[in-house]
Amino acid sequence: MRFNTYSFLCSRVVEADPFKAIVLPVSGNSVGIELRKQDVSWKEFLSIANQRPRSNHYSPVYRPIDSTINILFSSGTTGEPKAIPWTQLSPIRCSADGWAHNDIRAGDVYCWPTNLGWVMGPVVLFTCFLNGATLALYHGSPSGRGFGKFIQ
Repeated sequence: MRFNTYSFLCSRVVEADPFKAIVLPVSGNSVGIELRKQDVSWKEFLSIANQRPRSNHYSPVYRPIDSTINILFSSGTTGEPKAIPWTQLSPIRCSADGWAHNDIRAGDVYCWPTNLGWVMGPVVLFTCFLNGATLALYHGSPSGRGFGKFIQ
């Protein structure tokens, strides 16, 4: 029997009760599953945001360091798929590592050829933005001439 990654990840969202989940469709506009009462589809989430006026002032929301800010979904290449919660400490660690090991500083342009959905996606985003660097994103395979021209 083949393991269904999508069903596994959906069951993990259900286990997260009572936390709200914003559910993105796999393809098209339909999420393809019945959502829990506290959850919203991506399309519904965007429509809610579009109904609110924009503010010129945003107040910070103070949360404990171990508050979850992102869920990184692993494809399970090293075992079964898993949902890995990232806390507020994760971006600080990423930016410190990028600064210390890759010398990423304010004013730099940094490109790491990866899919933003993989683990290096959020690592690169947090590293660049918290260190003041510009993130260069290339759409396509990094193994051809196009990527070399992009870097040049």
